Amino acid sequence: MKKHQESIEKEAFLKEEAPRIEQFFKYNYNNINKFSFTHVKVSPMGIPYIEGFINNDENLFFSATIYDEHFENSISVPEDVSNWRKNEINKTVSEIQQQEKNKNP
Repeated sequence: MKKHQESIEKEAFLKEEAPRIEQFFKYNYNNINKFSFTHVKVSPMGIPYIEGFINNDENLFFSATIYDEHFENSISVPEDVSNWRKNEINKTVSEIQQQEKNKNP
């Protein structure tokens, strides 16, 4: 029963955070077309993270860590993906959402 409850909680967590991760990548990186989310895990320190890969290529894996209430910008990606960055510094999801809100008053 406990595993079933954990599975439901992980699905809800992924449903809430996946759009934020996608928005972050699409705003900050080029060449990103599709996301595959593979795991929702919790580190030994109790920090949740989501793993997956980009563009149906398992070599283009990522890990998105959620330090606060929601995912903002903490990711781990291979060098190939790092080279696709649009800017020197990535914007956080909150900064992206604020910018979008300001464009569409």
